[in-house]
Amino acid sequence: MIVRTTRKKILTVGLLLLLAGVFTLEQGPQFLSPIAQTLGLASHYQTEIPILPPTLIAVPPTNYTSLPADLTGGIQVDGALEVSGGHEVAFYVMDQGNFSKWRAGEPSAIILARPTIISSNFTFTPATSSTYYFVFDNQDTARRVIIFSLNTLKSVTLLNPIIEFASYEILLVGIILCLFGIKSGRKHATISGKTGRWKCKFCGAKNTWDRAFCEKCGRSQQ
Repeated sequence: MIVRTTRKKILTVGLLLLLAGVFTLEQGPQFLSPIAQTLGLASHYQTEIPILPPTLIAVPPTNYTSLPADLTGGIQVDGALEVSGGHEVAFYVMDQGNFSKWRAGEPSAIILARPTIISSNFTFTPATSSTYYFVFDNQDTARRVIIFSLNTLKSVTLLNPIIEFASYEILLVGIILCLFGIKSGRKHATISGKTGRWKCKFCGAKNTWDRAFCEKCGRSQQ
C-alpha cells in the first residue's frame, strides 16, 4: 500500500510539472521575470531603437518644416540635430493638437522648445501614445539644412539561463518523474503477481515466492 501511494504521488507531481512546463512554454520566459528579479537572476539595460536614422532636412527661408512621428507614451525618446554651416534655427516638439494651434497662430503648449539652436542632443518622454511633431523654424532669409536623428530608449530585461529555459527544465523533470512512477508501478505489479508457490526440488516441500531457501530442508534451488 505504501509503495502504491508513493507511486501515485510521484505520478501526480510529474503530471503537474508537465502541465506547468507547457503553460510556462506558452507564456514565454518573460512570464517568470518577477521570480527572476526576486531571486536576483535578471539584469536590466537600455537599448536604442532607431525611429529615424540621420536624415537631411531642408528648411525654406522664413518658413518651417515639420516632421511627424508616432511615439509610445511613457517610453523615453532621444534625438540629435545639427544645422549645417553653423547657422541657427528654432526647434520645437508638440503633440498633434498643439501643432495645429501653433500653425494657426494660437497659443499652444510646447513640450520642448529651443528658440535658437545650432547643434543639440535632446531627450523627452511622451505622456501618451500619439503623433508628435518636430518643428524646425527658420526665420532667416537663407535656407537651412539640418541633420536630424531620432531614437527611442527601450528597457530590456535579460534573464539568467536558469530562468530563460525553466520551461524545458520543468518539462524534463516532469517526464522523468512520470517515467519513474510508471516503471515503479510495473515492477510492483510484477512482484505482486507472484502469488503462487514453488516446489523444492530436493524435498518436495512447497514454499512461497518470497523465500530464497526451502522452508523445510533449508536448501537453495540455485
